[in-house]
Amino acid sequence: MKRANFIGAPQFFDLNMACRLVTEAYGFHLYLVGSALERRDHRDVDLRLILPDEEFRAMFPGMANGGWTDARWSLFCSAVSLWLSRQSGLKVDFQVQSQTEASGETGPRHPIGILLDPVQPGSPPSP
Repeated sequence: MKRANFIGAPQFFDLNMACRLVTEAYGFHLYLVGSALERRDHRDVDLRLILPDEEFRAMFPGMANGGWTDARWSLFCSAVSLWLSRQSGLKVDFQVQSQTEASGETGPRHPIGILLDPVQPGSPPSP
């Protein structure tokens, strides 16, 4: 059976819960990408927040390709990476991408930051 990822269950739970807060803040899901999906010896956990192009440009105006040279983008990604790392106990590489940039990437992408609530809005809780 193929594994969904190579992150331990307790750390994945903590990471998922922390990513939920980012999802709520931006209204878009984060995605788990990279080597943590493929092998046990991953160096870090790669996460991407993919924003519609218009929202990305509004958040990082004037940014050209190669985000690491943009101070605002670098500071934001570093701060969120550090916070997610502290919440999960994992080395996290968080980056924000535009939809256009993300569409050019290959490889698997798994949504993270999802909380499944078995109780539907308006329905009474089970006894």
